[in-house]
Amino acid sequence: MCVCVCVCVIVHTCQCNTTLHTAEVVETTNRRTGLAKKKPRCVIDYNSHMHGFDTPDQYLAYYPFIRKTLKWPKKVFFYLLQCCLFNSYVTFSKNNPNSRKSFLDFMSDITENLIHASDAVSTPSSSFDESEGSSRTPTPTPPKRAPTKDPPWQA
Repeated sequence: MCVCVCVCVIVHTCQCNTTLHTAEVVETTNRRTGLAKKKPRCVIDYNSHMHGFDTPDQYLAYYPFIRKTLKWPKKVFFYLLQCCLFNSYVTFSKNNPNSRKSFLDFMSDITENLIHASDAVSTPSSSFDESEGSSRTPTPTPPKRAPTKDPPWQA
C-alpha cells in the first residue's frame, strides 16, 4: 500500500493524504475566468465528489454556538444542537420550497418559539375557584439564593 501526501497552494494551503491517488497533476480550467490551472488529481476528485458534505460545515461556521469553555460536554451538546437545527432547516426548506427564509431567520424563529413555550410552561395557572368563594392568593416563589444583607425594614 502506498500513501500519497499531496500539499498544494492554490488559494490557501491544502493537504491531502490518500492511498487511492498518485502524485498526478491535471490541468483544469476555471469556470468563471476560463484560465487553465494545474491541480493534483486528489483535489479534483475531492471537489467533484464531496460537495454535499462541506455544506453543513459551511452553514454551521457562519453562526457558531461553541464558545471558549473548559467543559467539553458543553461543546459537544451545543454542536449537536446546532447540527439538529441545521437538519431541521434543510427539512423545512425542502418541505416549503417557496419560503426564502435564511438559516439565521430560521434559528431566530425557533429560539423565539422556545422562549414563548417556556414562558407558557413556567407561568403558574391560577387554581382560584370562585364557586367555593376561596380567596387564596398564590404563594410567592422563594428566592434562588439567600440575600447577602437583611433588608433595611428588618434591621
